[in-house]
Amino acid sequence: MPTLDPHSHQSPLRLVMIMVFALLAALLVISCRPKAGSVVSEQAKTTATVAPATAAPSAAPETATAANPPAGSAGQTPEGAPNKGQKRALIASIPSNTSPSIKFPTPTPTLPPRPTPTVKYENGKIVQEWQAPPEAAQLVNPVKDKPDAVKIGQYYYNQRCVDCHGKEGKGNGQISPAVAQRKHPTNLASTMVQANTDGELFWKITNGRPPMPSNRVRFDDEQRWYIVTFLRTLK
Repeated sequence: MPTLDPHSHQSPLRLVMIMVFALLAALLVISCRPKAGSVVSEQAKTTATVAPATAAPSAAPETATAANPPAGSAGQTPEGAPNKGQKRALIASIPSNTSPSIKFPTPTPTLPPRPTPTVKYENGKIVQEWQAPPEAAQLVNPVKDKPDAVKIGQYYYNQRCVDCHGKEGKGNGQISPAVAQRKHPTNLASTMVQANTDGELFWKITNGRPPMPSNRVRFDDEQRWYIVTFLRTLK
C-alpha cells in the first residue's frame, strides 16, 4: 500500500484557487476599461475637442494686434481716416493768414479834385461848354420832393458815375487818370455844372458825351432823375 503525502490533497485545490483569483483579476481589469458612450469616454472626447480652442495664441498674432488694433477696438483709426502723422502733414499744409508771404494791397490814395471850369457870362447867364438844347431846360424833376430821393440818387450814382467823377463829384474818381487821356472828368460841384437846370442835367446824363457814355440804357428815366437830385447836393 503506497504512502500518501499528507499535503498532496491540497495541491489541486490550491491550483483551482489560483485560477479563480486570476479570472477575477482579469474580469476586474475588463470592467474598469471605459465603454463606448460612457461618461468617461464622452468627457475624454470633449477635452480633446476643446483643447485646441483654448490653446494660447501664438506670438505672431499678438504682435500684429499691438501694431494694428482689431476692428471695433478702442483707439482704432477708422478705415480711410488719416493717422497722426498724416494729420500733422495736413495741418502743416494749410496756409496761415499771418504768413509773411501774404501782401495786402496798399489803399489807393485819394486823388486831388479836378480844377473847376472857368466861368464865363453872356447876357448875365453862364455860358456852358456843353450846352443842352433849349427844350431840355423846360423839363421838370418829378422826384426831387420825394422822401429819400437824395439817398436813392446817391445809390445809382455810386453804381456808374463814382468811378470817374468821385464820391464828392470832384472829377477825381479811381479811373479818372485813364479817362483823362481823352478828356478829364468834369467837377460836378463846380459853379458851371450847378448852373444847369435839372432838365439840362437830366438831358446830359441821358445822352452823354465822350468819354462819358450815354446812360439812357443803364438807368431808366426815374433813376436818372434821382441822380440829378443827388447832384444838387454836391454844391
